[in-house]
Amino acid sequence: MLAPILALSLVASPTFDSEQTIEQQTAFFKSQANGQYARVIALKSSAKSALEQACRIALTLPQRSIIKNTLAKKLNITLPESVSFIDAEITDYKQEKQQDWLTCTGVVTPAAHDINEAGLAVRAAWQVGSQKDKTNLRPLLQVALNHPTTMSDAVALVADQSPEEQRLSYLDKYLKAGELKLDEAKASVAQTWLVNKRYKQVISLTQQCESIDCKRLNLAAQTEFDNLPADDLSSYF
Repeated sequence: MLAPILALSLVASPTFDSEQTIEQQTAFFKSQANGQYARVIALKSSAKSALEQACRIALTLPQRSIIKNTLAKKLNITLPESVSFIDAEITDYKQEKQQDWLTCTGVVTPAAHDINEAGLAVRAAWQVGSQKDKTNLRPLLQVALNHPTTMSDAVALVADQSPEEQRLSYLDKYLKAGELKLDEAKASVAQTWLVNKRYKQVISLTQQCESIDCKRLNLAAQTEFDNLPADDLSSYF
């Protein structure tokens, strides 16, 4: 048991001085990764309890970069810098505290490339869809709409980008609400349903979502539902 820990200590520090090291910083963590090694440091004391999860995520940074570069090259576009995605399994995970850093190692095995490319595409599409310049939206949506793991989130985005009077009919025709994964997709669908007085559907969908928008929509739908006249309420049962 001692040998792997010693090996980790000896290799980790010089590893992160390499030109191949990938760095990422959020409001809570600074992360560095190179090959099968990563390390993270908490930038806020409240984040220290999540160091192991952050280190596991840091281990995936090299593979995330490969997925992102592959998709960008395939579509001949530039992807938003802040967007990344990976569906992967981490095995042989080990970790060690080194002063304020948590250093870890493990073998990252990504899921099939089409799953990861579609997952990245739909997340990038939602971000591009919120921007003024939507030049790259169409190719990203084409990838996401054509994969079963991301189709529903992509359908929600198509509806979100459509004229308001067309959104409900499009969702009714193409959406499989039970397959929505992204909170922003759930919130967008819930907003359309709320406008069209589908309060029970809004309540059910937003209960599966943790975003502030979902919580707001859930409260609004619950309030409207509770205030329905008795004759309107009977139609919901």
